[in-house]
Amino acid sequence: PAVRARFPKLQLLLREERTATLLAQLDDGRLDAAILALPVPGDLAATTLYREPFLLAVPKGHPLAGKRAVRDRDLDGQTVLLLEDGHCLRDQALAVCTTAGATESTELRATSLPTLAQMVAGGLGVTLLPAKAAPALAGRGSGVVTVPFVAPGPGRDVGLVWRMSSAQGRELGMLAAVLGGG
Repeated sequence: PAVRARFPKLQLLLREERTATLLAQLDDGRLDAAILALPVPGDLAATTLYREPFLLAVPKGHPLAGKRAVRDRDLDGQTVLLLEDGHCLRDQALAVCTTAGATESTELRATSLPTLAQMVAGGLGVTLLPAKAAPALAGRGSGVVTVPFVAPGPGRDVGLVWRMSSAQGRELGMLAAVLGGG
């Protein structure tokens, strides 16, 4: 709504893809901009829109489900479910889990966040969810409980990214300011 109010003539064409696909489409000019987890490789301009914390998602009844907050070390010994290769969230979550001593489930990988949440609900392991996605994935009746991390917990920076050579760089910077709440 804020973008529509600020730029009423802007026509947005939205699509969801994996990071590598979006970067390729940016590179060859099929996309003007993309919202991605930062940092990104290549000759691209980027403006941070927000910092998104990760929440620990556990099955209802899991020992960590009753905690007010968890620490990275609480992941030690846990089986962590992750998205399949090619998802940036996989790499970000894997970095947190490896540092904490958790082990990745190599037999089970999800293709989407909803599938990942269903696997957690089924008691197959725990995972990290982006805070903005968690309410839709771990709501009442889902069988999934989310627990925040003690600050400063793990998370990711999300930003608007575009080609540095874009003739629309100024306008994309203005769009980023609106998207970021500025």
